[in-house]
Amino acid sequence: MMNKALLMIILTGLVTYLSRFVPVLVYKGKEPSRFLRSFLEYIPYSALVALLFPDILYSTSSIFTALLGGIFASILILKQQNMIVVVAGTILLVYILNFYIEVGG
Repeated sequence: MMNKALLMIILTGLVTYLSRFVPVLVYKGKEPSRFLRSFLEYIPYSALVALLFPDILYSTSSIFTALLGGIFASILILKQQNMIVVVAGTILLVYILNFYIEVGG
């Protein structure tokens, strides 16, 4: 049992290492095109949005406040604010909106 687990760990590490090392060998000394560099710069953002957006919608009891919080956070990010400002500001906005809905509604 232990040998099988150790073998799986080693093979997983090898596959991970090869998938990262082979492109370095293939593209050594070549500069990627401007389009490819631009495309690769946006992959982390799009992956993050794809992972977080569904959770944003159901993070509060009201989908309305969740959407407003997501829009507010997006605006702050586009204005290149510090991440602490984005998180703290969004939490504060959603808290105030939820409080207003509970008291006023």
